[in-house]
Amino acid sequence: MGKGLTGLLGIVVLLVPALVLLPGGMASAGTFPKTNIRFAHTGVPGIPFHEGVEKFAQLVKERTGGAVTVQIFPASQLGSEKDFVEQVKTGVIEMALTGPMNIAVYDGWGPAGVLAMPYIIKGDTEEDMARKLVRLTRSPLFVQEIGEKAAKTSNIRCVDMGWWFGERHLTTSKKQVAKPEDVKGLKIRTMDTPVAKSAMASLGAATVPMAVAELYTALQMGVVDGQENPFNIIYNRKFHEVQKYLALTGHMAMNLVIIIHENFYQKLPPELQQVIVKSAMDAGDYQSELTLKANTKNLQDLKDRGMVVTQVNRAEFSRATKDAWKEFEPLFGKGMYERIVQEAAKY
Repeated sequence: MGKGLTGLLGIVVLLVPALVLLPGGMASAGTFPKTNIRFAHTGVPGIPFHEGVEKFAQLVKERTGGAVTVQIFPASQLGSEKDFVEQVKTGVIEMALTGPMNIAVYDGWGPAGVLAMPYIIKGDTEEDMARKLVRLTRSPLFVQEIGEKAAKTSNIRCVDMGWWFGERHLTTSKKQVAKPEDVKGLKIRTMDTPVAKSAMASLGAATVPMAVAELYTALQMGVVDGQENPFNIIYNRKFHEVQKYLALTGHMAMNLVIIIHENFYQKLPPELQQVIVKSAMDAGDYQSELTLKANTKNLQDLKDRGMVVTQVNRAEFSRATKDAWKEFEPLFGKGMYERIVQEAAKY
């Protein structure tokens, strides 16, 4: 993905004013106010986005000469994604990493929910889809037209939406899924937002919203029959220990977003705002590379640990879920689904 991400630099230049640093990427500590940023996410060690957040913290510290530190709260220490997105909105903490579907419920961010709809990103490989999704989410449509307005109305600003998370695939414990109709009636854990349930619900599953920290036990106890996540999450969360089948549905190409409390952001000096945005993008590119490598490796790891992997006909699943977006048009805004899909096709 290095070549694809390098091609994004032109976009970064358009969106982020020039940042002047001292030789070696360091800035004078006296240039920036002493600041501590509390940053929450759900990742555990070994998951690429956890390493990406650590990279972000490192870059911010280096680029502010140590004046600004990022205090990371990983592994759902501050609650579920739903909890800490609300904490960012209200200013209890300053920053968090989450999925776009978790901000879509907030005023102005409805269009971000389109990114959670089934099969909107097309590509022959995961690397191709990652490149397209990163370019889409860093485009003027999301950064300026949607993002600037939503930051003001919701008090939540996205400093970067271009962190590749992966294709979401379906795992099950007792029933092998090969066709769309095989999903009907299964109890499938999904993320706890309406748009995140759309793919599984449209296939006839009984969706069960649940925090990821609770999921292993729920699978082990049979509370749910299955779940859906990228390979690196399935492997690092050890879901293969309590799930037998893996269907390569790829029903959602998913990004992650870095959010910040808008009032806090606006009180920062412009130079520090630039450091945060640029560091978020650079760390995002770093973790996207890690994620692509991890997903390739972890698919083989899951096979090696005995999961039965099924290559499904994605065109059948795409047809079965093609109208999933329609019930959410009031949330997205009239015509916004079609506009974002058309924008995605440009890349």
